[in-house]
Amino acid sequence: MTADTAAPTKADAIPLKDIDRELQRQVVTTRSGDRGPVQWARMSNLVIYCDRAELAETVQRAVPQIVGVHPARVILLVAEPGPESTPVTAHVNTWCRIGPGPHICSEQVTLRARGEGVAHLTFAVRGLLIGDLPTNVWWAAPVPPSQGGAFLFDLTERAQQIIYDSFGWPDPARGVAATAAWLPRFEGQPGKGPWRVASDLNWRRLKFWRRLLAQALDPSTTPGALDSITEVLVEHGPHAVVQAWELVSWLAARLGWTVQGGRIQPGVEIAWQVRAPHGLLRVRIDRRADGPSELRRVRIACAVNGQSTALNVQSEEGGTRLSLVLEGLEVAARTVTVQPQELAELVARQLSDRERDPVFRESMEVAQVFAQSVLR
Repeated sequence: MTADTAAPTKADAIPLKDIDRELQRQVVTTRSGDRGPVQWARMSNLVIYCDRAELAETVQRAVPQIVGVHPARVILLVAEPGPESTPVTAHVNTWCRIGPGPHICSEQVTLRARGEGVAHLTFAVRGLLIGDLPTNVWWAAPVPPSQGGAFLFDLTERAQQIIYDSFGWPDPARGVAATAAWLPRFEGQPGKGPWRVASDLNWRRLKFWRRLLAQALDPSTTPGALDSITEVLVEHGPHAVVQAWELVSWLAARLGWTVQGGRIQPGVEIAWQVRAPHGLLRVRIDRRADGPSELRRVRIACAVNGQSTALNVQSEEGGTRLSLVLEGLEVAARTVTVQPQELAELVARQLSDRERDPVFRESMEVAQVFAQSVLR
């Protein structure tokens, strides 16, 4: 939220039919002087689903920064668990630029329900969407979208994109397997049915890791490395196992590896034997017990110009930089500056990116095979 933006004020719950009237009232109360007509800033509808009140509070703190980059009509859904059933209630907030220049506003409608009333949230959303704008659904619940069932189907009926985050999934192997199977069903085939895209924020977090690893393994940079890999080790902090899983799957998809078998030691290590064009190699994902909840290090044992070495890529300086070092070789380290990876920044950038990523789809197909090998 910028310094010249008015923060939303607390408001009482209102009937659904009074939402537009309350939006207009709040905008009028923020106006002062002779600024002319109000201009609504909306690039899309952004529907956000949270499955508990505490999560909604975290998401709420990110919304002002998101709409600062990607103005939208925000519809925040809060489905509270519990045996008691309550109907859908609404709260309305507006963000308005009150400094010099036009009076520009964005709005948020928060819908809450409990128990059986949660099923009615999707019906309330339909009446609030602005019809000539694209619709993005942010599935903020910490469970795979493949578990969303009929609720998610109804919620995304008119959506062009669903954004989810595989960070912290409670059962990574089953979550990856189920989501990989769900992706082609949700997106469908090009030219058949509505255009829909599914995007994982974890995949966006891997952008700089993938870029540096691709450069490190380029034959013109490290001759012979690709054809001599014997082991890949990926280390991650707590809750970041799916992030590591997606990176391993990307490597396998790009380099033509096939899974021969795997084993899992929950919370400690996942290991696979993989066949590459040059022979068998070992792939491991290890969990560090503490530290930042993110990817920490990738070590690829190989040979460069016939000399044994290992490519070491690791996160440094609080995750703001990646460094590449070749073990045992007199080669200068290479570093890459990493852009901010805060939740609001990731979501804001993804909202305008509604193109399908074939590399992501290919990587998830391989990730499904990795998952099935440890679930047998």
